[in-house]
Amino acid sequence: MNLLYIFTGSDDFSLKERLKQIKQALGDESLASANTTLLEAKNLTAAELLNYVQTIPFLAPARLVIVNGLLERFEGAKGKTAAKDTANKNSPDEFARALDNLPPTTLAVLLDYTTAKDGDYREKEKVSALATNPLFKIIGSRAEVKHFAPLSAQNLPGWVMQRAKQSSIQMSVPAARLLGRLAGPDLWALSTEIEKLGLYAQGRVIEEADVQAMVGYAQEVNIFSLVDAILDCKVKEAQQSLAAFTAGGGSPGFLLFMLVRQLRLMVRYTALKKRGLKEAEVFKVMGGSEYALRKTASQAVCQNMDSLKNIYTKLLETDLYIKTGRFEPELALSLLVAELCGRK
Repeated sequence: MNLLYIFTGSDDFSLKERLKQIKQALGDESLASANTTLLEAKNLTAAELLNYVQTIPFLAPARLVIVNGLLERFEGAKGKTAAKDTANKNSPDEFARALDNLPPTTLAVLLDYTTAKDGDYREKEKVSALATNPLFKIIGSRAEVKHFAPLSAQNLPGWVMQRAKQSSIQMSVPAARLLGRLAGPDLWALSTEIEKLGLYAQGRVIEEADVQAMVGYAQEVNIFSLVDAILDCKVKEAQQSLAAFTAGGGSPGFLLFMLVRQLRLMVRYTALKKRGLKEAEVFKVMGGSEYALRKTASQAVCQNMDSLKNIYTKLLETDLYIKTGRFEPELALSLLVAELCGRK
C-alpha cells in the first residue's frame, strides 16, 4: 500500500470518495477520525509537517495526515525562487525531506483543488504546472498521483449507471442519459438525485418518465423547449410546451417568472460576449449548471439584442396584465405565446 498520495482537480466528489477508501485502512471509523489530521499549508513549516507525519497512531494501525495546498505554495515563479533558496528551512527540499521515508504507520495525502468554476482551461493549467513544480519533481515518483477532472458529458451516463448499481438501484440507459444531461457534471447533485429516484421507484427499473417527474432540472428543460419554440416562431410546439408544463402542475405565474429569468440570462450572456469575454469566462461570471448555461448560450447566439429586449418587454407586459386582472393567467400566457410566435 502506498504511503504518499497526491490528489488534484475540481472533481471533489471522486476525490473525497478516494479519501474515504484510504481512511478505511485506519480501521474503526471513530478511531480513524481521531487519527486523521487536516493541515492547511499556507503557514505550515517543514518542521511541523515532519512532527505530524512521525507521530505514532493511537489504538489504530495507521494515521492519516492530509495537507491542503502544499504543492500550490511552490507553483510558478514563487516555486522557482523557493527551489533556489537552499538555506530556506521551508524550501521544497525541506518539505520533501519531511515526506521522505514515511513510517509505515503514516499515510500522507497532499491535496491541491481546482475549483469547478475555473473551467477546463484551468484544469489543463493545473496538470501542466504540476510537472514543473519543484516539490512534485522530488516526491512525485514515489506517490500515487491522481488528477480528478470533471467527467465529460459522454461519460456521465456510465457513471450514473455505475453509481446506481452500487446502491442496488436499477436504471435504464435512456434514464441515465437524461439524468446526466439535466444535472451536468455535478456528481454531488447526481448522487443525490439517484438516491431520490431509487426511493421513488421502490425496486422497479427507473425510466425516463421517472426522471422527468422527480428531477427538478426537468422543469428547466420544459422552459428551454418553450423558449426554443418561441424564438423559432413555432406556435404549435410552443403551445404544446406550455400545455405540458401546466399539465405537470406548473403554475402560470411560475412559468412566466422562469421565462423572464431565461430572457434575462440570454441578455446577460449576449452583453458579456459583446465585452469580448470568452465562453468559459462568461460561464464563470454567470454561474449555474453547465447544461443550463450551454442551453442559454445556444439560444442567445441566434438572436440579436433588440429581439431579446422586445421579447422581454412583452413578458413584462403580460406580467402586468395578470397582476392587474386584465386577463386570467392561462389566457394571458396563451396570448403571449401566440403573439411572440407571430412576430416575424
